[in-house]
Amino acid sequence: MRKNLLQRLGAVAAAAAAILAVSASTPAMAATSADASPLSYHSGSTGCFNWSWTDGSVTWTVYYHNTCSGKSGLEVRTGAFTTECIKASGGAKGNYVFYNKPIGFKSC
Repeated sequence: MRKNLLQRLGAVAAAAAAILAVSASTPAMAATSADASPLSYHSGSTGCFNWSWTDGSVTWTVYYHNTCSGKSGLEVRTGAFTTECIKASGGAKGNYVFYNKPIGFKSC
């Protein structure tokens, strides 16, 4: 009876080792959006602002930095008639969450 138990434990240990070996050799998946395409990084400059954002599936966070010494505004367009003017003091950095994809940037 003891020999049978040791054989079963050995078989379980061998199976576990095989599963670990296979999972360790599988490459990690890259971050992707809901449609399984790689996420895209977008950045640029407009007037006093540097801005960036990454493709999202539900929300899009725009990161900004006012590089001028005085207060200025960054207009983010997310639709044909939808814009948001983000005002920031000179040198300020921050972020703003949108529920629609950014499609244009300009000073405001």
